[in-house]
Amino acid sequence: MRDDTSSADAGPEAPTAPPPVRRRWRRVLLWTAAGVAVLLVAGVGTAYGYYSFLRSGMVQHDLGAVLDEEDRPDRLNDAVNILFMGTDGYEEGTTAYGREFEGERSDALMLAHVSPDNDHVSVISFPRDSLVMLPDCAPYGQTEGTSGYFGMINAAMFHGGPPCVVRTVESLTDIRVDHFVHLSFMSFRDVVDAIGGVEMCIPEPMRDERSGLDLEAGQQVLDGDDALSFVRARYEIGNGGDIGRIDRQQMFLGALAEQVSRRDVLTSPSRLNGLLSAVADNSATDQDLTLDRMLSIAVTLADVELSDIEFHTVPWYQAPYDPNRILWDEVRAAELFTAVREDRSLPAHLAADEAGAPREPVESAAPSADPESGVSGAGAIEEGAPSTAPFGGRDATADPCVDGLGFGTGQAS
Repeated sequence: MRDDTSSADAGPEAPTAPPPVRRRWRRVLLWTAAGVAVLLVAGVGTAYGYYSFLRSGMVQHDLGAVLDEEDRPDRLNDAVNILFMGTDGYEEGTTAYGREFEGERSDALMLAHVSPDNDHVSVISFPRDSLVMLPDCAPYGQTEGTSGYFGMINAAMFHGGPPCVVRTVESLTDIRVDHFVHLSFMSFRDVVDAIGGVEMCIPEPMRDERSGLDLEAGQQVLDGDDALSFVRARYEIGNGGDIGRIDRQQMFLGALAEQVSRRDVLTSPSRLNGLLSAVADNSATDQDLTLDRMLSIAVTLADVELSDIEFHTVPWYQAPYDPNRILWDEVRAAELFTAVREDRSLPAHLAADEAGAPREPVESAAPSADPESGVSGAGAIEEGAPSTAPFGGRDATADPCVDGLGFGTGQAS
């Protein structure tokens, strides 16, 4: 007769093997996880290899080897300041970046302040017609360097290449420049083409023979060549001054930022490849602008709304001894620079300037040194322009047709 208690006396029951279906799914999940890990590693390796390929063909400048750290402003916070230099030292159709800087001057100079704490970006434009105190600069490339003198800010590139431009901006603003990007005309053109052009509303027909600008009024898409002509034009628009051109440059950059965001350029492999290639082929940066640093900045910018991007122009007034030059309103300029340096909002009265409230210039004594720098002029300051330009505080989403911002007026922003 069968003993029904034998199994209970045999001790603990051995573990039951999992059903075949459960074992199969566990194996599938295990191999899937391993495959994803391999793909991630391969993806990172491919991305890093691609970045290294682009970076290897890009000119990089070692600021630390040229600039004396003791002479540079302190870094006060986690904000990142990037100096963008657009220069006139490239012939049309040329794609090679040169290191000579011989005869080269900065056609556009902007400092972007990226604040991770406030999710805010401020861009300061420095008019090329500004007479400022240029600092001592060591020779660099084929340049001869210079001792300090009173002259045009765009001559810094001519005297000492990008390091001299960085030193000049730091000495004038007391803002630490963390990185710089030196852009050629070809780089700017190719960047615009890479994202499919930039849609803008041109309030009135615009012609400028020297820059090749020829646009009809109305809503249209500017390709790379049109965009380059648009941001360079000055002589036959308004009264031919640089302040009106800065206004157009700021408006164009606002439209560019809006459309890069709206078109998901950073998630489109073809457009992203074109964008990166355009920057790598025709521009240069400092050596510290590494992939990790770029990614960190990109993460910060991802949290910035377009309405939180503001454009400012250094406050200025016409030089009393030269209608082709301007001087900075040192009191208000210092307030602007201090707010940016300390990563805080502008004081209330400067915000009023942004809104267009009229203010009398706060002029300091003009330097007594001879302002003649030996650098040729580039058009008179607009007749009837305000004695000091408001900061602008231009919203990146502003539309010239909707908001009545006339590009052809040549008025200060």
